[in-house]
Amino acid sequence: MTLDARFYFANLGADVARCISAARADDDVRYQRSSARARATIGHLRNAHRPGAYEEALLLMRGLVYARESGNLETFESQLNKIIGAFAPV
Repeated sequence: MTLDARFYFANLGADVARCISAARADDDVRYQRSSARARATIGHLRNAHRPGAYEEALLLMRGLVYARESGNLETFESQLNKIIGAFAPV
């Protein structure tokens, strides 16, 4: 069974949400583990041969790093929820 890019992108959203939670708790170990899962998910997106989804995933991770460094995790999380909400079943 081949999973599509939508599945992996939705999983990436969950991975990034876990990163945000860990960052807020100042739990660097949990942040690094969640970040590693996110990178693995991005690898699945790349293998799904959907370059647009892959590039968006890379941008999402860059946004996470920027939001963490600049102290804007709350705003980033709000935007992340809007993005991944589109993948939730109605």
